[in-house]
Amino acid sequence: MKTLSKYVLREHLTPLLGGFAIIMFVFVMDFVLDMLNLMITKGVEPFVVLKFFALNLAWMIALAVPMACLIASLMAFGRLAEDGEINATVSSGIPFVRMMIAPIIATLLLSIAMVYFSDQILPNLNYEAKRLLRDIRRVKPTLALKERVFIDDFPGLAMFIEEVDERTNSLEGITIYDQKDRQYPRVVTAKHGTMEFDMDNDALVLDLFDGTIHEIDEADPSRHTKVDFQRQTLRFGDMGMRLERSETTRRGDREMSIADMKEVIAERESSIVKSRQAVLDLSNRAFSRAFRPADPPKETEMDAVRSLRSLARSTSQSIASQFNAIEAHERYARKYRVEVHKKWSLPFACLFFFLVGAPVGVWARKGGLGVAIGFGILFFVVYWAFLIGGEELGDRGIVAPWLAMWMSNFVLLGISGAILYRTVWSSKFGGFGFMFKFAGWLKRVLTRQNS
Repeated sequence: MKTLSKYVLREHLTPLLGGFAIIMFVFVMDFVLDMLNLMITKGVEPFVVLKFFALNLAWMIALAVPMACLIASLMAFGRLAEDGEINATVSSGIPFVRMMIAPIIATLLLSIAMVYFSDQILPNLNYEAKRLLRDIRRVKPTLALKERVFIDDFPGLAMFIEEVDERTNSLEGITIYDQKDRQYPRVVTAKHGTMEFDMDNDALVLDLFDGTIHEIDEADPSRHTKVDFQRQTLRFGDMGMRLERSETTRRGDREMSIADMKEVIAERESSIVKSRQAVLDLSNRAFSRAFRPADPPKETEMDAVRSLRSLARSTSQSIASQFNAIEAHERYARKYRVEVHKKWSLPFACLFFFLVGAPVGVWARKGGLGVAIGFGILFFVVYWAFLIGGEELGDRGIVAPWLAMWMSNFVLLGISGAILYRTVWSSKFGGFGFMFKFAGWLKRVLTRQNS
């Protein structure tokens, strides 16, 4: 039995690594295409780009591992069935379910490891990636030197240049309108000059020749200062061209561990209790004031009616405000409860994907990559549809958070049980007939493509 278990596990190893590599390649290519334009326009250093890429590998791994488990089980058991090894093993008295035990244990251990990864490692890496992306987006694009076009890439500073020599960065016919951190606007004109960026100090340095500086009080145009110069060096700091790391950024639900989210849920539940108590206090206070003993000498009947109306209006508004707060707290609490269950359900998708892939691989009797990808895409679509739909239903409070996030795994378990029964214990199966007809059609299509 140990030899058989080791053999089945070895059959899973190569397709597991291969499937993981293929899925990661797809994620990486999609990510690179999305972020390439941002990186180029912002002029970020290559090291920062690599760091941002490395940080984003975390969420790709969290999604790729369960998918790789499905591809591995489809290819491994499909290959064993195609070569007749499963029939030989069953004929020797070893049931097919016994062959699944070792991979189930291995996949279960992998699921537990992914729970730790999803809870302790992924949130911190997501948080660092979020901070870095926020800092990158704050970087202003590198200044583009264009002839006879007003350059206004930076607030408070505008530039017009007649001619630009891109090889030497020499400029001709320069006009600068500077209102950056100045009480009076300054207009600088020069016949020629040079420009360079001091990236270490995040500054723009202009060396100008044969020009004039004008300073005009816009409130009193008669106050005009004019200075001619032969050479003048202007330095504009804090241009926002250098990447500066921010100290803190608020963590979202996907940048928190399970313990952190439970603390947030507890805080929200405490706020809900306080709001409900506030509603009771407001109601009791209004009731006491409405039915207090009358004071005829000081208050007429009409005054009493107006007072009661005002009291009812203010109390109803306060109570409505508290109910709105309760609704907001409950909405946030549901969102975090859904995310807590998601941190458990998604890693355990490794196990449920394996339970689907093994019987489907035996039923298809094809261990090729094309068959695995074909059936894999089918089950991926089903899984993610239920996962995304369940998350939306859970956030809205239509279904319980645990059911919202485990629904997709339950669907996989139901499909697995049906196919396992159809493949191992029954030659005819009345239920799920439409599913097997569709799967049979898909099998024939994939078989023709591989032949």
